[in-house]
Amino acid sequence: MLSNSCPTSTIAGYQFSNHYDCVNAGYAIAQSTFRNLEELEEYNRDYIEQSKIVVKFECREIGAKI
Repeated sequence: MLSNSCPTSTIAGYQFSNHYDCVNAGYAIAQSTFRNLEELEEYNRDYIEQSKIVVKFECREIGAKI
């Protein structure tokens, strides 16, 4: 959060038929991802704390007719 930049930008490929289901899954996946960061060598707890690392997700409609 300090730099307001992401090391990678990925699209998970999940698709939902409604916003509620997307948000519900997004928070679960974000929590799991955050908890697994310490397994990566470059993301130890001190680095996460100092850099204010967060996991961000977005629910976005795709293929919407304009």
